[in-house]
Amino acid sequence: MALLGPLSVFLTSLSAIPLTYVVNQLSMTRSPLLMFIVGTLALSAVTAIPYFIVRNNPQRTDNFFYVLSIFTFASVVDLVIALENDGIIANFMAFYLRDGEPYLKTAHGTMISYWDGVAHYAMYLMILAAQCWNQSYRDVGLYWAASIGHSMLVFMPGIFMGSHGIRWPCLLNVPYVIIPFYYGAKFLFQGRPAEDFSVQPKQEPSSPAPRIWRRPIDIFFLIFFVGASGLAILRFIAALGGNVQLAKHYLSSLEPYLEDSPYPKVQMMVYLFYFLPYYAAAIYGLLQPGHSWMLDWSLLHAGAAAQGQFSHIGASFHYRTPFMHRVPQHGHTRLIFWLINGGLMIIPQLFAYRCLNYPSYFTASNTPSKQAEENGKKETVESRKKVL
Repeated sequence: MALLGPLSVFLTSLSAIPLTYVVNQLSMTRSPLLMFIVGTLALSAVTAIPYFIVRNNPQRTDNFFYVLSIFTFASVVDLVIALENDGIIANFMAFYLRDGEPYLKTAHGTMISYWDGVAHYAMYLMILAAQCWNQSYRDVGLYWAASIGHSMLVFMPGIFMGSHGIRWPCLLNVPYVIIPFYYGAKFLFQGRPAEDFSVQPKQEPSSPAPRIWRRPIDIFFLIFFVGASGLAILRFIAALGGNVQLAKHYLSSLEPYLEDSPYPKVQMMVYLFYFLPYYAAAIYGLLQPGHSWMLDWSLLHAGAAAQGQFSHIGASFHYRTPFMHRVPQHGHTRLIFWLINGGLMIIPQLFAYRCLNYPSYFTASNTPSKQAEENGKKETVESRKKVL
C-alpha cells in the first residue's frame, strides 16, 4: 500500500480535535438522539475519506485499513475526553459527557479513554506502518483485539449496571464490541506463520525443553500463575461482598476501590471467569511443553491484562474516585498494592515475550516425550544394524 493511504488515515483521525470543538458549540446537539446521528455521520465520513483516496490504488487494500480509519478517529476523541475529564483542556466534549455518555466522566471511563487514546492509537500506527510496508501485523492485531475487547467486556456491562442508564450515544460503542472480536477470531484462526517456528534466536537450545524443575524462568511463571489464580478468586469474593474474613481484610486494607462502582466488580468477574481458565491452561502448558496455542493465547492474555490493570490501577488512585475508595496512603499498603497489581500487568507481558521468542518450547515436535520416542526408534534401528 502506498504511503498516501496510511497518511490519509492519520490526518483524518486528527480532524477529531476541531470537529469536537465545533460540535460542542452547537446547542442543537444537546439531544442524545442527535448526538447519535452526528456520531454515526462522523464515523461514516472518516471511513469514506480514506476510501476515496485509495480506491484507485493498483495494490489490493486490506479491509482492516478501513477499520483503522474509524478506530484511529475514535482514539483521538477518547484522548480528548480523558484530557477534558482531568481539566487539561475544556469546551471540547463537555456536551457529550453531560448529555451523551456521562459514565465516561467516571475514573474508570477516564482511564480507558487514556488507554484508547495512547496505547491503542500507537497500535494502529504500527499496523498502518506494517500495511504500508507489506508486512504481517498479526501479533499486533491479536494484542490489540484482546486489549480493546477486554475494555468493552468490562465497560458495557458496567454501563448496564450503572446508575446513568442507557442513552442513544451508547449505540456508538457497538462497532467497538463486534469488530475487535471478529478480527481477533480471524487473526487467531489464520494460524501462526511457519517461519515463526523455524527461525530461532541463537541462544535458544536445540535440545528438547527440559523438565520444569530445570527451567528456573518457567518456575517463576508457574508460581505467578498459581498466585494469580488465588488472587482472582480472592478479589472476586471481595468485590462481591463475600463473607470471607480474608476477602474482607483485603477489601478494607488494600483495594477499597473494588466496591466503588460496577466497573471493578465486572473486572473481577472477568478475571475469575476468563483469566482463571487461562491460568490453569498456562500452568498445564508449562508442565507439559508442546502446545503451540500457548503462543497466541499468551499474547491475547498480555493485551487484556495490560488494558485491565492500567485502568484498574489508574482508577484506584484517580481523583474522581471517592477518597474512601482509593488506595490507602500507608507506605506498606501501597507497596503491596503495587506488587500485586504491577505484577498482574507486567508479568503477562514477560510471559508473552518468553513464548514468542522461544516457540520451539511450545511445539509438539519438541516435547520430551516425542523426542525420547524418536531417539528410542533411532537406537532400535542402530542396534538391529549391529546385530546384522
